[in-house]
Amino acid sequence: MDVKALCWAHLAKVSIGNANASFTEGNIQTSKKITAPNGLEFNYISSQCQRHGMKERIAEKGFKLSTPIDADVETTLGDPVTYIDDDLFGYLKTDTNKRRTSPLRITPLVSLFPYKGDRDLLTKTRRAADRGGNLVETEIYRNIFRGGGLLELDRVGRFDSSEVAENSSLDTTSETKIERVLTVLDVLKNFWAGGKQTNFLTDLSPKFIVFALLKEKVPFLLEYIKVDEKGTILAEPIVEAINNYDDIIDQVVIGTTSVLDCSEIESISSPKVSVVSLNEAFGMVKDRIKNIYSE
Repeated sequence: MDVKALCWAHLAKVSIGNANASFTEGNIQTSKKITAPNGLEFNYISSQCQRHGMKERIAEKGFKLSTPIDADVETTLGDPVTYIDDDLFGYLKTDTNKRRTSPLRITPLVSLFPYKGDRDLLTKTRRAADRGGNLVETEIYRNIFRGGGLLELDRVGRFDSSEVAENSSLDTTSETKIERVLTVLDVLKNFWAGGKQTNFLTDLSPKFIVFALLKEKVPFLLEYIKVDEKGTILAEPIVEAINNYDDIIDQVVIGTTSVLDCSEIESISSPKVSVVSLNEAFGMVKDRIKNIYSE
């Protein structure tokens, strides 16, 4: 395969929420945060949270997932030929020393603006007894989050002897590979996950995305998606990224929406780059994936 990987970076907008909580401190439910060198704190939504959500969405699409097996290190059946999650998310079977590194790599969603210390106050009421309620605080934020991932296209549906049981098939059909990659794209496009969805229903689906089909496996886009202080997505860093990695880029597809200010992005002009609506971007990448596995 000339095209070995699909890399993407995207932006999601959280109007208000705490999609991935951290420790409880007293009566305060904190949010996950990372501290920058300048001392500012930025919220993040972990890769574990996202991967868990992706598995849930895949199951909702009707795929049967691999059975969890209790052990010192919990594992699964380790059958990537049969189960889409064993293929995409990998596993470690300590009893047979079989392991598969996930071909689907996900970066945490990290806020582009620092946490401001906002909290939501609620009361846990008691209706069975007249004893009053308990006050509880939850850290909340309103922010734009940057995330992304990399999918090793040449490993989806293909395995070596160290990953599967003896006499197991080391390859699947082109149709199976296409189905599994398209499923990842469908889940990414319509993604939602995380806790506190009852009170803070949060949409984590992309509202801006840059796809790159690559001849080498490099997640080069992750640090090049930037916004200014007003939230306008900047075109110059994306153009710089494309120029810097032009030698390994097969195609770039950028998807935009009106939720975020994408006005600068329309100025990007390159024979390898298409700037279209979000829905069209996913459709174009799906069509290219079908061609790649059919060649």
